[in-house]
Amino acid sequence: MAKKLKKIKSNRIKYAYFVLIFIFLILFTINFVFSFFQNKILSILQSQKFENFVILKVESYLEKLSDGELTEEQVEYYSNLLERINQKFKPVIDKLEK
Repeated sequence: MAKKLKKIKSNRIKYAYFVLIFIFLILFTINFVFSFFQNKILSILQSQKFENFVILKVESYLEKLSDGELTEEQVEYYSNLLERINQKFKPVIDKLEK
C-alpha cells in the first residue's frame, strides 16, 4: 500500500513538473514571437524605404488635393485643422519670429 501511494505521488509530481515546463515553454515562445515581430515592425518603421514611402504618399495626396477645387465642406474642414495646428504651434512660431 505504501509503495502504491509513493508511486501515485511520484507520478503526480512528474505531471506537475511537465505542466510547469510546458507552461514555461509556451510563455517563452509567446514572448520570443512577440519580441521578434516588435523588432521587425520597428526596423520597418525606422528604415529609409518606409520614410520614402510615406513622403511619396504625402506628396501624392497633396498633389491630388491641389488638382481640383475644394468643396465648401473641405474648405471648412481644412480651415479648422490649420487653425488648430496654428494655435498649438503658436508659441514655437512666436519664438522663431523673435
